[in-house]
Amino acid sequence: MLRKGFVRFFLGLLTFSLVGFAGVSPASAHMHHHGDMMMQGGPIPFYLMNQDRIGLSKTQVTKLLKLKETFLKTAIMERARIRILHMDIMENMMHHKIDTSAVRKDMDQILAHKRTLMHGYLDMIARAHAVLTAQQFEKVKSLWREMMMMHHEMMMGPHHGHMDHHQ
Repeated sequence: MLRKGFVRFFLGLLTFSLVGFAGVSPASAHMHHHGDMMMQGGPIPFYLMNQDRIGLSKTQVTKLLKLKETFLKTAIMERARIRILHMDIMENMMHHKIDTSAVRKDMDQILAHKRTLMHGYLDMIARAHAVLTAQQFEKVKSLWREMMMMHHEMMMGPHHGHMDHHQ
């Protein structure tokens, strides 16, 4: 039961955190409306916002801020490179005869930059979790569940899912 709960928590956290990957291309500006978790530092802002409830020390807060800052610097650079490559691709595809090898090369570079971004994101989250003690991580999971339940009730209403079995 505990393992099932952890898996559900972790999948929820990943889903919440990975929302940003769909927003890597400039064409998906609508993602910014929903919040780009990746560009906000994944779960780290949630940890920092709840630092008193989790019981983070000043050293832990400093480490988490540094992890977020380091990742965001990488993300800014990788996203800029991706955007430039997108521009080059679009320009190359406006020709009557498209140099497909050049476009493929640029596409492969985009994929490499996205891989760097995703791997960096994974590393940031893994390192952020390592900053927390086991007890603090359990508290984070509890706070996360509370937040998800409140979000669900706000979106669906408090009685959603409570079906009347008297038919």
